[in-house]
Amino acid sequence: MARLTWRNVYQVDLGPLKSAVAQWDTMAGELKEVAAEARRGMLKKSEKARWAGVNADVTKPFIASVAAEIEDAHTEAKDLHAELSAAYSSFKAVQDELQAKVDGARRKGIEISDGKGAQILCKYPPQPGHQNESLPKDKLKELKALAEDLQDLVARANERDAYTAGILARIHGGDPHNFAKNGPIDKYKAKMALHIARKGTGASNKEIRELAELLKYNKDNPTFSHAFFKGLGGPKETLAYYAKMAIDGTKGSSETRLDAIQDLQRYMGPTLATATDPDHKGHLDWGAEFRRLGTKEIGVDELGFKPKGYQVLGNILRYGDYDKRFLTPIAEHIVQLQHDHPKGLWTRPTGPDTQFGLDPNGKGNVGYDPVTSVLEALGHSPEAAEEFFSKDPKDGSVVGYDENGKVDPGKSVDYRYLEELMRKDYPWNNDGSSPVAGEEVHRGKNALGHALEAATLGRPYDQPPEGGRHPEHTADRAQIVRKITEIVDDDRKTITEDISDSMGRIAGEYMPEINQALAAGDPRGLRQAFETGHEVKFDAQPTVRFLDAIGRHPEGHAEATLGAQRYQAELMREVVRHPDRFPGTAPETMRHIARNGGVLEGILGAARHDAIMVAGQEAETKFNEAVEERGEMAKQVVGLPLGAAAERIPVAGDLATGTVESIIDLVVESHKKNTLEQDAADGAAISFNTREAAEVWAQHAAHSAGYPPGVNHENFIQDIADEVVGGYDHGEHLKENAYDNKMRRSEE
Repeated sequence: MARLTWRNVYQVDLGPLKSAVAQWDTMAGELKEVAAEARRGMLKKSEKARWAGVNADVTKPFIASVAAEIEDAHTEAKDLHAELSAAYSSFKAVQDELQAKVDGARRKGIEISDGKGAQILCKYPPQPGHQNESLPKDKLKELKALAEDLQDLVARANERDAYTAGILARIHGGDPHNFAKNGPIDKYKAKMALHIARKGTGASNKEIRELAELLKYNKDNPTFSHAFFKGLGGPKETLAYYAKMAIDGTKGSSETRLDAIQDLQRYMGPTLATATDPDHKGHLDWGAEFRRLGTKEIGVDELGFKPKGYQVLGNILRYGDYDKRFLTPIAEHIVQLQHDHPKGLWTRPTGPDTQFGLDPNGKGNVGYDPVTSVLEALGHSPEAAEEFFSKDPKDGSVVGYDENGKVDPGKSVDYRYLEELMRKDYPWNNDGSSPVAGEEVHRGKNALGHALEAATLGRPYDQPPEGGRHPEHTADRAQIVRKITEIVDDDRKTITEDISDSMGRIAGEYMPEINQALAAGDPRGLRQAFETGHEVKFDAQPTVRFLDAIGRHPEGHAEATLGAQRYQAELMREVVRHPDRFPGTAPETMRHIARNGGVLEGILGAARHDAIMVAGQEAETKFNEAVEERGEMAKQVVGLPLGAAAERIPVAGDLATGTVESIIDLVVESHKKNTLEQDAADGAAISFNTREAAEVWAQHAAHSAGYPPGVNHENFIQDIADEVVGGYDHGEHLKENAYDNKMRRSEE
């Protein structure tokens, strides 16, 4: 089969495929009626008739055979429609993304061409008089990222094309006289998958890739997922199979084998999530048995020790969005076990191989710590994460489990999981196998950040928001964020580098609540300008300390800064478009927004300055580069963060997107310019003037929003700048006061 090129994917007309989907849908519907009529009509009459002689031996079975063949024809048409529909959706998504990237690149003047094999070449054509000049680093980085993105999209199209062709052939069965020769395709695909899985480590790389593809394209199919995991035998057999395959992929030096096993891990998890979802008829109710096996050794000897059930299960759970009724009890049990056995329930090997273990996709970690693994699972399962971190022993929502995972009414659990996992002395397990004596790998706190993102943002931490809109800020989610600020208020060192990016993203999303808190602590603040849609209020000092802790880390500072500026720009735009929805006049409200933006930047800027003063000029480069790296991601969300009770304001697509993109680009350019100035000065100490930048950002936001009627544009823009300056100074003052108050409290 010829491989598709990027031009093929870009240019292909998917209209005929869409038409085929509609036609097979019609065909399946018509055959369903014919099959029903055959059952009600000739088959029913045949079964009631009194047959004798040759008719009993020939005619009656023939009628039954015809009715069955009509049913099979309906099954085949239904399967063909489902497979073509899934293929169309996949191709359309890939084509839309590729066309957007190619069109965007062409608008910038980038030329795209084919290289050797699957390689795609991207370049800026030389400008007249500059043919021999090298491109700056950011341009080279942009071209490399574009080429890799396009190659990945083309690879996805080719993979889907090959898979669909193979499945369509299986549906047809190759026999023109026997419809649906292989039976319903979902069950047949499960048989194909099980045929490979039962070979265990004896399966070839090609077979494992075929198995991974079957899981990938059927992971959301309940019929397939139920049949596959039932066919493996049960919870214990599932764990043993995965453990052997993971070890087989990580123990050797074959990159091809490892790649195949990595795909198996990525798609086995989501398939299990579907199989165990109680909303699906016939779901696998395996939760209790998985909990029982959690502390039991799984009979796998290849590691030099027998891993326990949770050490294996956790690495399957790392991928997939699991129902909270399945995942939350497992997460509770694991955290309780760690609390009860802080110094050693989970064994692990030692040795020079840093990859060998149970997490083939791990980077530096090898998957022996189930706490880390289950937090990653929560990071992909927002409903479970929200429920888990909302549990409080005071309201009876925390359930005690014994060693075997059974509910133990007599067990007292007197801690909240959020507080337990965020305490600074939490005994995170070493999740690495390192050749350096004494070196350990702790990924748990990073995974905790992912889980908290899912709990508070309402989406898997590594997926963009659905439809590009902010998730709702419910009271339960906001309460989790409020509690985080209070924990950080007790000790800002709770936020370390490995969790700072997640905390920054949470802060960037919860700007309405944060701005409310800052306005409440400012005599000139206007709290009512910042709508949240719920009754949860953040206290001023914990909020300030939270921002201070985030602002000391490059990634956290970048996420919070980009979120703050995005919110300020869009809020000003809403004030101009809908002044009746805000207290006071539009000019007054916009001035308050600018002042509050200045307060926030004063806190973040002072925290950034403190970190640079401690770490030196190199740290400033890291702060600037962190903003540059996250700029594009920050553009993926438009509109205002709103609560469940707040009125939904329609977003005028291009206008809203333009507002976000322009302010993000300005923030990125400000930091990029500062980095270039540092390079030009050969490392001289150039302090980024965040106060001046905050003025420019707020003025740009006000200008982009459009001026309120009746204001003098020049005077109004100057008013905005003045408000930012006053707010910035107040923010620095708040930060210092919060720190002083904390020091005094600790001395008392």
